Amino acid sequence: MGVEGVSADKDTPSAGECCCKALADNPVIPMGGIGLDELVFASFRQTVRHGCDQWWLYVSTCLACRQNWMIAQDDRIYDNYYLRRISPAQLQEIEDFGLWPDEFLTYEQVLKLGKATGDVWAFLEPRSPALVTTAEDLRRERPDILVEEIAALLSITVQQAVGLLG
Repeated sequence: MGVEGVSADKDTPSAGECCCKALADNPVIPMGGIGLDELVFASFRQTVRHGCDQWWLYVSTCLACRQNWMIAQDDRIYDNYYLRRISPAQLQEIEDFGLWPDEFLTYEQVLKLGKATGDVWAFLEPRSPALVTTAEDLRRERPDILVEEIAALLSITVQQAVGLLG
């Protein structure tokens, strides 16, 4: 399956210029650092964006090997990309019917993946805009979420979480 609007030319990477075969089916790629994200995404082109309330969710296709990846981008709290290898049939369901696989559909799910990595960032500003916005988004996604759950997802104290929401 080709990528719409993309032609194979001198700017299209060859299959030897991608990392897809070396990646697990559900890799976590850290942002920045030693540049692993730049290496992995060098051959990717975003093909479908979820949009709406799921601003973090999209599909990219590797221009070299044509592998499709569902990607959740958390650039607020844990600074990771969470990828899931998807089949052409799954991509077709996303494109034709808006049927996305479940695992990245809520930001809460994405934050749980970030927390599971064990890499926790400390925010110097207790009311960092990233923390405030994320706490509000979590409450909007699931109105009955407990402040203790928000604190755990953001790796902050309950008292700090209360301050974000008040």
